[in-house]
Amino acid sequence: MSHTEQESQSDALRRHFANRVTNQVRVLVNRWRAMQAPGIRLSNIDELAHITKNLIRHAQRFETEDLLKQAHQIDTLLTALQNTTTKLDKPALHEVHQAIYDLGQFSLRRNDKNHDIDQHIPNKKPVLLLVQPELANKLTEQLNHFDIPSIVIESPKHFQEQSLQQEASAFIVDIHFHENEQGLALMQYQHTTKSSKAEVVFLTEEYSATLQQRLIACRAGGTYFYVRPAVPQLIRSVEKFYSATALSPLKVLVMDDSKSQARFCEKAFSSVGMLTYVVTNPMEILHAMEDFQPEIIVMDMYMPGCTGTELASVIRQQPEYLRLPILFLSGEEDRDIQLSAMKQGGDDFLTKPIDPKHLIATVQNRGERARVLNNLIVRDSLTGLYNHTHILDRLQQACRQAKEHNKPLCFAMVDIDFFKKVNDSYGHPVGDKVISALSLFLKQRLRHSDSIGRYGGEEFAVILADTQDKDALHVMNEIREVFSQLEHSAGDTEFKVSFSCGICSFTGDNFEHIIKHADEALYQAKRQGRNNVQLYIHDTPAAP
Repeated sequence: MSHTEQESQSDALRRHFANRVTNQVRVLVNRWRAMQAPGIRLSNIDELAHITKNLIRHAQRFETEDLLKQAHQIDTLLTALQNTTTKLDKPALHEVHQAIYDLGQFSLRRNDKNHDIDQHIPNKKPVLLLVQPELANKLTEQLNHFDIPSIVIESPKHFQEQSLQQEASAFIVDIHFHENEQGLALMQYQHTTKSSKAEVVFLTEEYSATLQQRLIACRAGGTYFYVRPAVPQLIRSVEKFYSATALSPLKVLVMDDSKSQARFCEKAFSSVGMLTYVVTNPMEILHAMEDFQPEIIVMDMYMPGCTGTELASVIRQQPEYLRLPILFLSGEEDRDIQLSAMKQGGDDFLTKPIDPKHLIATVQNRGERARVLNNLIVRDSLTGLYNHTHILDRLQQACRQAKEHNKPLCFAMVDIDFFKKVNDSYGHPVGDKVISALSLFLKQRLRHSDSIGRYGGEEFAVILADTQDKDALHVMNEIREVFSQLEHSAGDTEFKVSFSCGICSFTGDNFEHIIKHADEALYQAKRQGRNNVQLYIHDTPAAP
């Protein structure tokens, strides 16, 4: 056997054990979460200890000392609890909870460890469901698919008991839960008597809601109010609490030729967690925007070389920046000039000197509202993924940056196998459920830095940034294997669905063909029996 073949086999063996360790971590974390809803019992401790010992055995063959140390700590805590003959001690259970949560940080995808991505298994609290039984069953089933814990509330009394015992991440509430407007009343009481950061999603199965009902929902802490919502819509409302990465901070570009004023803005925005990019030379702003991709711009009015209104006009000439909020920050006090500036591309005008709190509040409100509106425009309504047009824009941008920074990049096309049979056999609503399931599955298992879009119908597009082709092949295969085991339901019938995938790597000069080549690899996967992933093989130049 050649040295290269030995290295290849060694790499494969390492990946094999890495997968086994990662899966064992997930088994432990998932079992711990599942035990939270009914409450931990002494009988659960033996099961957890057994899973932990399996993890230690696998980790000793492959993983780092840090993971082994964490697993041994959990084993020690569980052993102490196994020796308990009375009621389980809450502080001891909290120690176990924290140790298992910390363990989740080691469950990163192997090729993510070289990136600054905080992608660990999150600390999960349940979603409390105050909805009618039929919807509760559907929600519970779908939430379970994505490892989101939930508790079905059976009555107002049951809600009072659970709200005392459980710290929820969110509530999904039918305004007419149990009786007319009982859901509103329960959450209004909860909002006024108990301090909770959990978001509240209200819904009604009726065809409309009155303004009075919506007002009460707002006063009860309601973030969303849906009329006859689809199940995927409700899941997307709470899924963000269980995603591997937190909501990204707002990105603010500050354009000011005064370094002291720029530092003032940067300090104010950084103090509340915003990401700030400062530009002092207006001639560099377009390059900075392409690099930083800001969500809002704070711009001075008078700068050397051009005015803020001229710069805003140049920015607005480009379609991709038409929705980008531009706030002028200037000492200009003439109202006519301020109004003229907003007419020429600005969204607001703030006057120097300004109180930092006023500046922060204005930028936060504008930026977050723009983020919501932008998501409505660039996202697919069923899946919440990027729509066809926007994923292509992201691909163009990703290829440009990969070439500029000499970074690897892969593009994957994913297609659900035999999807027409699903629609024909179970109906289009079930087909939509399958599409939504795969979209959430991809979001959960890919990095925050990867871009996922619904290319059309049952076809998805994935941009894997800073990823070599062999790593992309490994990742998409891992996702395919797990997804193919997921059970879907149509009434009393359960069925499984697989997908095929084609991948093409970016070579630096194949942007015009990368989609076509990924599609060719996808069709190759279909021809080879479906439920597999194929990599497009680039032509090798002939030797001179």
